Amino acid sequence: MSFDVDRLLEHCRTSIERFAREHPNETFYAFAIDADMLCLNSLEQFAQTLHAYQSNWDRQTRRIDNISDLTEEDLRDEEFGLKIEAECCGLDRTDDQAVLAVINENRARQRAEGCEYRTDEGVRELRDNTGDWAYQGFADLTDDNGFDSELYSDHYYEAGESDDGHAPNTEYAIAMTELTVRLKQSEAFNPLKRTTDFTVSWVDHSY
Repeated sequence: MSFDVDRLLEHCRTSIERFAREHPNETFYAFAIDADMLCLNSLEQFAQTLHAYQSNWDRQTRRIDNISDLTEEDLRDEEFGLKIEAECCGLDRTDDQAVLAVINENRARQRAEGCEYRTDEGVRELRDNTGDWAYQGFADLTDDNGFDSELYSDHYYEAGESDDGHAPNTEYAIAMTELTVRLKQSEAFNPLKRTTDFTVSWVDHSY
């Protein structure tokens, strides 16, 4: 068995058309094939994700004045660092003031370094990372619609064994390159509301 790009193309077109009917009010900026997943993200969903990451950073780096101000989520976030401090530096976990001092020192250092999600590079990386997209895997490529799971496994293994983590000449890589080219040339994305710089790609992970 090998990849049937004709069938994959038809499956992608059908899946995108169905998805577009379900999301008529969003503006999409990118489509990607990630492993065997079809992925999309919109400006609206990215804005929500960026706000969530920035808000979470603000929460995780705020100064704590009293030990009672720590939420359960805060305690989970701080547990690993406090455990290391106790094991390596003799921190007394029963001494609230000492614990607060460690937490606030670490948080002050993070604030001084700044929030990566408020830098151009950090925002760009978050925007492009399919793992953070709202619609990662809105549909799947399967053996029933022209995919080849065994050949994808071969690609994954070859990429993992390569020096740079990439395998651009596998049957998977060649098929996904052809598929994305044909998707761009077709009218597959016409049902979507898109940005003028809408991109189509497959994700070549560094394994």
